[in-house]
Amino acid sequence: MEISKSILVAIMFVMILSIGIVNILASLASKIDYRASQENKGICISWIILLLMAHFNMFWHTIDILSIEAWRFVGFLYIITGPVLIFFATDLMLPGSSQSETRDQKGHYFLVSRRFFFILALLQLWMIGVDFVFGKGFTGSGGFNIAMLALAVTLASSQSTNLHVWGTVAAWAIFMISAVLRGLGVIV
Repeated sequence: MEISKSILVAIMFVMILSIGIVNILASLASKIDYRASQENKGICISWIILLLMAHFNMFWHTIDILSIEAWRFVGFLYIITGPVLIFFATDLMLPGSSQSETRDQKGHYFLVSRRFFFILALLQLWMIGVDFVFGKGFTGSGGFNIAMLALAVTLASSQSTNLHVWGTVAAWAIFMISAVLRGLGVIV
């Protein structure tokens, strides 16, 4: 039985994404536990759900990975960087992570927000670059990635609650518009 390099790259890609998805689902399950003592804060929960959607969105790159036959180690490292970045961002954002010094979700959010949004900005750069790696060039999705990059940089540089609330609303708007346009086949 011959196993291609593409399958090995895809397996690693999906494994890292799957670990992040499991961590998010476990965290969300604890939120619906009626015995949970933490007060739910919408801004933190919103970003956790957006991270879950981002994981699902990245999963579709598996098809692109399988289309490339000539993998080199540097290309593999670049492709795996995306799931690693989103895993790190997820670990930071999930309340109860080892990075958190507080049990309060809002306090946790602002404690990790600068690092979280810096990693999110790097992830947006990766997403723009991955389209070039897969030979697609700059796509319609790239415009939405640039908008998210600008938003992430803005939120990384601020501790304003109002800015973060409106930034979260903007992130959801960017995500929803992108999802609808992708669903309609207007962008790839």
